[in-house]
Formats: sequence, C-alpha cells, structure tokens
Amino acid sequence: MPADRQRHCPRCEEVPSLVATDYAGETVDVCPQCHGVYFDKGELGELIELVEDFMVVQLNEDEIDNLPKVEQEFKPACPGCGETMAPHQISQTWIDRCPGCHGVWLDQGEMSALRATQMLIRGNLNLFIRLGQ
Repeated sequence: MPADRQRHCPRCEEVPSLVATDYAGETVDVCPQCHGVYFDKGELGELIELVEDFMVVQLNEDEIDNLPKVEQEFKPACPGCGETMAPHQISQTWIDRCPGCHGVWLDQGEMSALRATQMLIRGNLNLFIRLGQ
C-alpha cells in the first residue's frame, strides 16, 4: 500500500481511517469504532493454514447457504487495495478475504473464534488425522 493512502474500515463509513496497532509482533490495522482488524497477506498465515487444513476433512457444504443473510448483502471494499472482498468460511467463522491482495478482514470477535478453533484442532490433532485418512 502506498504510504499516502489511508485505510478505511469496510463496515464503518464515518470512521476516518484504521489505526496501525501492534498485534503478536505484526502491525495490523484496527477500526477504533467497531474494533474490526485488517491483516495484510501473510499476517495470519499459520492460524488460517491450520484451520483450512482441518476443513479439508469436513463435509463439503455449499458455503453461501450457511452465510447469514446480512453477510450475504455485505460487500466490503478491501482496506488494502479497494477491491471487493469475498466471504470465506473457516470452521464456524465467516471472514472477508480480498481476492486481489489477499488481505483478511476480521470483525470483532472473529479472531477469538479462530483462536478457539486453532486450540481445538491442536488439542485433537491425532483424531483429525485419523478422520482424514
């Protein structure tokens, strides 16, 4: 992202810009109003990869049917590049991913949900490996 371009919250139109904040050794962008967080490509790498690997052993359901109606209508602009983000289900959590720059937007509470899923997977890894075989 060019240094002169401010990032804006895809949910809160009246917030002037996201605020750069340190999170687990990474600089992420946080909305001071709704507390959503924008992660550039790679900033959530290990967490998302682990959960997506787990999802491989899950039944393949049509994701859009499980998406709450309000989320189906929400078409956020990526804070990183401005492209329209797409909903993406990871376990029971819906996140917004940019197909252009691969950034990720998490609404308030979604990081906690992803971390809880990560802990569940790590705690039951042997079971999940057997299920996947």
